[in-house]
Amino acid sequence: MAYFIITIGVVLLLLISIYKFIIAPAFLSPLSKIPNAHFSAPLTSLWIQSKRRTCAATRTIYSLHQKHGPIVRLGPNELSACTPNALKTIYIGGFAKDPWYLDAFVNYGEPNLVSMLEHKPHSVQKRMISNLYSKSFLQSSVDLQKASNHLILERFLPIMQSVAENGLEMDVLDFFQGVGMDFTSAYLFGLSNGTNFMHNVDYRRHWIQEYQIFKERLPQERLGCEVEQWCMSMCKAAESFLHSDLAKQDPLATQPVVYGRLAHQFRESSKAADSQLEMAAVASEMLDHLIAGHETSGITLSYLMHELSQRPDLQQRLRNELLTLSPPIVHPHDENAILPPPRCIDSLPLLDSILQETLRLYAAAPAIQARITPYTPTGTTLEGYNNIPGGIRVAANAYTLHRNATVYPEPLKWIPERWLNAKPEQKEEMKRWFWAFGSGGRMCLGSNFAIQDMKLVAAATYTNYTTEIVDDEGIEQADTYVSGPVGKKLILRFKHV
Repeated sequence: MAYFIITIGVVLLLLISIYKFIIAPAFLSPLSKIPNAHFSAPLTSLWIQSKRRTCAATRTIYSLHQKHGPIVRLGPNELSACTPNALKTIYIGGFAKDPWYLDAFVNYGEPNLVSMLEHKPHSVQKRMISNLYSKSFLQSSVDLQKASNHLILERFLPIMQSVAENGLEMDVLDFFQGVGMDFTSAYLFGLSNGTNFMHNVDYRRHWIQEYQIFKERLPQERLGCEVEQWCMSMCKAAESFLHSDLAKQDPLATQPVVYGRLAHQFRESSKAADSQLEMAAVASEMLDHLIAGHETSGITLSYLMHELSQRPDLQQRLRNELLTLSPPIVHPHDENAILPPPRCIDSLPLLDSILQETLRLYAAAPAIQARITPYTPTGTTLEGYNNIPGGIRVAANAYTLHRNATVYPEPLKWIPERWLNAKPEQKEEMKRWFWAFGSGGRMCLGSNFAIQDMKLVAAATYTNYTTEIVDDEGIEQADTYVSGPVGKKLILRFKHV
């Protein structure tokens, strides 16, 4: 009798398991009507995880959308949805972030804007500094303009001139990550407290190697490492600057714009009860800005120059446009030289089209931006599929959005003219699908800063130099969250005009 009861129990348990893990997800779930990425997708995530382990997920998801349409089921509880309507629902709708962000972006054991999962705490902290990254504030910032003058006229152009005069070759991926770091750190901490990666070549390369290790570590493994110590030292230098007369003594000094604002806001808030916790929280945010500011801009500028280096005629057209700036960014320059206003650089149509097309085809962060569907009585509706329950991982990705052939004809080709010559309604549609910086309340905070920085560097370069390719082996983009060239280099030669 006991054996019979045990047998019945085992059979019931088996039937319940079959129902719960096979029948329900495959045939009864609201997700069951959505096209499957793989026959096993309703039952297990092993297939899509294998693509991620082999760095093939982004391109695989793109192929799946080409085959199945706007929404695909990647696993039992994971969807990919890549249309402007999906972006509106998921990202403007304020879905919480996937817990993966905690492992990837927490610094000093403290969350920052990127790693905060819930909407409300993110919104509170973002309001502290968001206006510092608005286009109007950046274009009118005296501190940023002063820092930019020094970085371009006294660091960048003399280095470029030396490279050109001596017939040297340059790894622009390495160098432009340094340029991005110098611009970002100067705005965060002030010019005198920031980095000088343009000149400090050995430390720049050492730091980039350390960073590659750092970003693969879990938050608890990062604590006290060199990258965190390095950022904390700049935070402390900026704090000392705020309480001294250094700004009056040093003609090159600029204010620590972002650090100063955030540190002040934290002191004014309830978080100020613990000074060490306050400093760690501020440093976590600052380190995230530094990381985002150097790597993505270095990647984008490298691909921009790779494409232009194959088109001498387009370089000449761009140079003609750049020489209309007043004053033009020429080198050598006299000691009283200044840069043209940022608004003037931003308004150049060919330069803007070249950067837009580079961001489209070579988005530096092309992979999925995962969110979690909310728990609501009626569920979520995506692309005509209703009652999607809470707790489902759902994401879009720039790689797929930017390769819609209906919106971007010949989507795999770099064609700046598509932006330059587009009719108003065409340009509007391209912008709806453009997602290099994300969208909604969680989109990249520094997008305006990055665009202003990259336009200035490109303008300074092509006003004075032509570029040609020396070594572009491995220039194809890696299939990773942040996607630089698989060869981790781009060697160019510069010639003074």
